[in-house]
Amino acid sequence: MEKSVSVHNWMAEVDRKLRREWRVSAADAGLSKEDLKRHWTDGLSPIDFVEWFAEKYDLIRFEPYVPSERP
Repeated sequence: MEKSVSVHNWMAEVDRKLRREWRVSAADAGLSKEDLKRHWTDGLSPIDFVEWFAEKYDLIRFEPYVPSERP
C-alpha cells in the first residue's frame, strides 16, 4: 500500500471496517492509537489489516438477521 493515505485516514477506515463487519470498534478490540500507527507503517491496506486482525483473533463476522417467511 502506498503511504499516500494519512495515518489518520487509515485508522478511521480500520475503525469503520471493524464496526461494519464485526460490530466492534478499534478501541473495543484493544487497539490503541499507537498500535494502529505501528501497523500503518507495515504497509497493509485498512481492509487487509482488518482481515488479518480478525483472523488472528478469531473474530466472528456480523451477519445481519434476515427473518424467514413462515409457511
